[in-house]
Amino acid sequence: MTLVNFTKKHRRRNGGIRLLGLIDQREVVSATYSELDKGFTELTLDEGASLSKFEFLEDGAEYRETIAAKDGAPTVAHELTFTLERMDADTAAAIEAIIEASRSGLIAVVVTINGDALLLGYSQEFGKERPLRIASAQATTGRLLSETTSETVTLRSEDVSKARPLLDDLNNLFSKI
Repeated sequence: MTLVNFTKKHRRRNGGIRLLGLIDQREVVSATYSELDKGFTELTLDEGASLSKFEFLEDGAEYRETIAAKDGAPTVAHELTFTLERMDADTAAAIEAIIEASRSGLIAVVVTINGDALLLGYSQEFGKERPLRIASAQATTGRLLSETTSETVTLRSEDVSKARPLLDDLNNLFSKI
């Protein structure tokens, strides 16, 4: 691969995630990649399946990629962290569902504050063979009266490529609640 020019774009580049959807990788049929668009143009789910929307604390979600090379073989570590408010029965049920689905693996769609969507846990090279799995879930009561109770979830996977944009119609992918 040859180096290519990188041109700065004059558009928003604020950090943060505004929308997060998770699905058990067994419910994902395929994702269609377009070389022309440099992204996934379609995510096909099992009939009746949809992404589960996870609402998190404001400024409480982050996706991070770390590229490392060992013995000349580059890998990409994908890490998605989000904080759910409260430490209660509803949150516990959500965490337990994530742990259960993590046994087979999870595919995630994150939409950034700028409106860019990324497909995580699915790649051109591996399909859904390297999905996200739970790395940790940490609950806290907080120390001060002014602090909130919460649970922070971290999902991870390792792959050989960066996450790619998802250019599909997101309205059709999320569950209608």
